[in-house]
Amino acid sequence: MDKKSVIKKIIEEQENVIGQLENSVSTYSVSSDIDEGDVIEPEDFSHQSEAKDMQLRYEQMLIQAKKNKEFLLSIQNNNCDSIQIGALIETDELYIFIGISIPQFKLNNKNVISISEQAPIYNDIKDKKVGDILTIASLKTKIISIL
Repeated sequence: MDKKSVIKKIIEEQENVIGQLENSVSTYSVSSDIDEGDVIEPEDFSHQSEAKDMQLRYEQMLIQAKKNKEFLLSIQNNNCDSIQIGALIETDELYIFIGISIPQFKLNNKNVISISEQAPIYNDIKDKKVGDILTIASLKTKIISIL
């Protein structure tokens, strides 16, 4: 397993997340910027307020997504010998990255999942070693390597 190539793909996926969040911020920014002279119904002010709230939420998510990308860039050349933040675990069927959470994708015929250290499953797997069996949902899979 080449950790750098897996992290590179995770970075690409994170860039997709950032792009989607930027689009959402832009959409809600336009929706919340109603010219008061154009407001016809009193409820339009309510919709404007809701759109502004959503814009602010997406802006916060965007800030976090950019921090996550910076984190990925900072650890892409680091190897780990235990399950910790920044570790990439290869199992029979999965790659599991510890540190951030992004949607699952496929690479080299294996699913890539990523979990943060705050995820409940992290406590279940953090003491595992190469050769141990991980149970994730109904999947049991053997750890091949930890980088």
